[in-house]
Amino acid sequence: MNDAHRKHLAAYMNDMLAVERDLSQAVRGQLEDERIDRHEGLRDLLLDVVAGSEGRTDILRKISQSEGGVLGAAVKGTVMAVAGTLAGIYGRLREHPVSRMVRDDIIALDVAVTGYGMLLTLARCLDQKESIAFAQLALLGCPPLVTRLDHVLPLIIAAELAEDAPVPAPDGAELAQDAIRQVWQQLPSR
Repeated sequence: MNDAHRKHLAAYMNDMLAVERDLSQAVRGQLEDERIDRHEGLRDLLLDVVAGSEGRTDILRKISQSEGGVLGAAVKGTVMAVAGTLAGIYGRLREHPVSRMVRDDIIALDVAVTGYGMLLTLARCLDQKESIAFAQLALLGCPPLVTRLDHVLPLIIAAELAEDAPVPAPDGAELAQDAIRQVWQQLPSR
């Protein structure tokens, strides 16, 4: 691999290090919010998000070491661009209802999926086997978390509404869950 290609690979890996760092830190902060315990299974789901993110971070660092530490050197510059996006999402956690925190987690995981798709493309074009394997693994790990968060989000919204006053359509959350699930099932494969 030539120097220009190595720089591209390092930049893409650094972007993902930034995404994963921000995701992990933000969700760890959410885990300190006692309101998440009002929603059955949410704490365990968020712990899964953190575990996945930190696991992917560890693999990214190992790949960096196998590449001679190229990644760590460039992190500061690329982190700022990606981190700025996620920082805007995670800015004021406790000011927002739990439903918005979960929405922001979904958005961050979607950013990760897009980034890993870009990394996979770059790694395939450069025939970098270790990076290809990692990007594919990362792509497989994020969507199930998005799906699980998508599933609990309507229940969280309904619970937050019920805290204010009785909800006129108590089955609204389940109907929304069904509609969301159907949309995902109807997506074309290509």
